[in-house]
Amino acid sequence: MSTMTPKVVMFNMEIGEAPSADKDEGDHNKMEVMIKELTTALTGVKHEQEYMTVRDRIHHGINEATNSRVVLWSIFEAVVLIAMTIGQVYYLKRFFEVRRVV
Repeated sequence: MSTMTPKVVMFNMEIGEAPSADKDEGDHNKMEVMIKELTTALTGVKHEQEYMTVRDRIHHGINEATNSRVVLWSIFEAVVLIAMTIGQVYYLKRFFEVRRVV
């Protein structure tokens, strides 16, 4: 990895209650456990979507930069091709020109 290019660093910090060992399994409400699991899963999906959005923006920028460079290179090639064509026509005209020495 290059030290000169910008980097994106993402952090996720989740704060919750520590599980208590003194509660019995019978005291837990199944619905509460299911809701906590669902919340955890949805939070994971949300973080994954944010990560994918950042990656998409980065790759979109790279694609746009590459496309602009390809267009500029194609224009440069066309200009060079036209210049060489004009130069060759001029050279051949001068080569086959009849010169009269008086």
